[in-house]
Amino acid sequence: MDLEEIREDKAIYALRGAADVHIGTVDKLEDGKYIKLTKTSAADGQHHWFPIDWVRAVDERAVYLNKTVDEVSEQLINEQPT
Repeated sequence: MDLEEIREDKAIYALRGAADVHIGTVDKLEDGKYIKLTKTSAADGQHHWFPIDWVRAVDERAVYLNKTVDEVSEQLINEQPT
């Protein structure tokens, strides 16, 4: 996977059954280790992060995660990772 393909404003999709569901939008890639979601992507209006190893694929349209929607909701990082 080419990390340069993960760009600002790209849609992020997680798994729900056999389908991919939109769960947010990339704000930016931080330190090549985490993806930061836009505030407008979150119900609480705050930034959230997840590790790059959650990414299963990236194309010209979106970032696709190897996690389910429920797993993402439970495991998102709520404070900027150090």
